[in-house]
Amino acid sequence: MVSFRFNEIPKGLSEELLNVDAAELGVEDSVITRVRIELTFNKQNDNLRIQCRLGAAAVLTCDRSLDRYETVLESAYEVVFQLDAEEELEEMSGTLRKLDPSQNIIDITRELRDTVLLSIPVKKLHPRYIKDGEITEFEATFGDKENDEEHDPRWDALTELKQRIEKN
Repeated sequence: MVSFRFNEIPKGLSEELLNVDAAELGVEDSVITRVRIELTFNKQNDNLRIQCRLGAAAVLTCDRSLDRYETVLESAYEVVFQLDAEEELEEMSGTLRKLDPSQNIIDITRELRDTVLLSIPVKKLHPRYIKDGEITEFEATFGDKENDEEHDPRWDALTELKQRIEKN
């Protein structure tokens, strides 16, 4: 749980750096292992703006080769707590929530959890398949023809079909 006491946040700009385990954010069953959170607070009389930059250490499985690899997933989010907010809004870049100073607890666990989970790529590709920001061509080899001493006749039909397709 990531929460702060409203009265302990100083007025104006302030920063906080947190290193939390995935379990603290409620993402213990995911590929995320730990999360580094950089928070920038901007507290005014009638609102509190929290800018979050997250770096999540993750162990992913490549969709192309099924090799596991470690990476850091970067993301950012902003939460604004406002006294006169009539309704709460959630968007991709940030959230507007009603500020209730009497409760004195500001909890941003839900927003951080969602931001971390949304940073996990849909298609996971090992870094060795990316060169200069471009995805490289995938080439699969099924043995070395030069060193194959034995001929396997099961592949003859496929080789013949491949040659016919290449001619057309």
